[in-house]
Amino acid sequence: MPNTTATRSRSSSNESRQHCRPGRRRRVQPRRKTGGRPKGSVGTPRWFRRAHERRRAGRDGRRARRAFAVLRRDTLKLISRTEVEGLARECGFYQRTPRAIRAFEFVICCALAAVAEGKRGFASVWRLLAAAVGVEVARSAVTQRFGEASAAMMEKLFTLAVGRLPRPACPEMLSKLERFRAVLADDATVLTLSPLLKKLFPATRTNSVAAAGKLHASVDAVHRRVVRVELTGERTSDLAVARAQPIQPDTLYLEDLGYFSHDRLAEIVAGHGHFLLRLKENSNPRVIGVRHGIRTPAVVVQGGLRLDDLDPTLHMAATRDTFDLDCEFQTQEHGAVVLRVVGQLNAEAGRIHWYVTSLPAEQFSVEELAVLYSLRWVVELLFKTLKSSCHLDHVDTSDPGALRTHLYASLLAATILTALTVAASSVHGLPPGAISPLAVGIAAPLLVMPLALLWCGQRLTPEELADAILRVVAVGCVDQNPNRTRAKWGRLARN
Repeated sequence: MPNTTATRSRSSSNESRQHCRPGRRRRVQPRRKTGGRPKGSVGTPRWFRRAHERRRAGRDGRRARRAFAVLRRDTLKLISRTEVEGLARECGFYQRTPRAIRAFEFVICCALAAVAEGKRGFASVWRLLAAAVGVEVARSAVTQRFGEASAAMMEKLFTLAVGRLPRPACPEMLSKLERFRAVLADDATVLTLSPLLKKLFPATRTNSVAAAGKLHASVDAVHRRVVRVELTGERTSDLAVARAQPIQPDTLYLEDLGYFSHDRLAEIVAGHGHFLLRLKENSNPRVIGVRHGIRTPAVVVQGGLRLDDLDPTLHMAATRDTFDLDCEFQTQEHGAVVLRVVGQLNAEAGRIHWYVTSLPAEQFSVEELAVLYSLRWVVELLFKTLKSSCHLDHVDTSDPGALRTHLYASLLAATILTALTVAASSVHGLPPGAISPLAVGIAAPLLVMPLALLWCGQRLTPEELADAILRVVAVGCVDQNPNRTRAKWGRLARN
């Protein structure tokens, strides 16, 4: 019986060979998927590109709208036009009906001009007013706006803006710091002033500088912001300025060696505050209790030994590289006070770093206290930002009112940069500590113009931006001494 399956397959193959002539291939149309591109086609179809562009435009638009909302909430609302106009009339900034230079534009341009140019003066404010606001006035009109009234207005606005700064969570900080109302660090820096101010601010350190002032600042070490400042002469003691301020309860003070005083520590304890300081070398308290670190604690306590009498190489426990002691300090106003003294061995330096604190041992270990004290580095970073990015050490004016105006303008500029850092971290999902304040200060001159236009409500169209660019060149860069220039060129032309 013949194989029908084999016969059927041979006949079908013969039929296919009869239909397909040699030299010609049969074209087969690829099947199309529903909503997809043809199978085997090369490249991205046009519809797919359009859909991808629409999705990307929608995503970028949502991010841009969210960025503007966060910027307006965290930065642009630090200062409002209504509040500035009210403070201007209260402080006497307006002597008559305002016309050319309004107080709000003046404040914004003073703050942003602090980071625009290296040499602080009136010309930078004048140029920014011409570029961002379109106020084309003589530079002398801007100079006359600086005085005691503008200084008082800028001081109140700085205090108002600092209170409105957002307080984001800092995951890199110890969670134990949440129990404090604030973590403050006091420090001071010296500012070189105009020689014409030598009677008010005489310099005492060098003979090459005639006038110098000292800027005392209280810094929120957790949120990296300046909360209070005071400008005094260079001779004024840091400790005297700190003791003149009331003690805030439930506040942790991270003080430098310049603020070390037994009476100061007793005042903080009496005011229900807390402190952490480096122990001064000439301070020699008596040891009255040992938690760990001493090999023979009974001998040390019963013998009434003082801290300088301890030889770390002889008394240190073999399994410890830290000390935790209770010591008695003598004060002039409060008698004897008992404070906690801790020490940590630095193997690289071969010495022990001693600290004195009122924080309890049950909540803060010696290692945690050493890490906590390192937060004082935030003060140095903020002073670096004020001097280098906000150009606080280049103020050249002989008017005390203008000096204070420039001072608070720089502080307001630093506050704005802090608000920008918080806003950027919120939009892009970064921790606030991931953004360097020094890098933000370096990039600040690039942010001045668009931020001023946004703050003053100007349109950011290409035509308006081009007009602002050409206006700052034509008005802000005009020759200040045309007669001398014409005389030089005229002399060359005659020769």
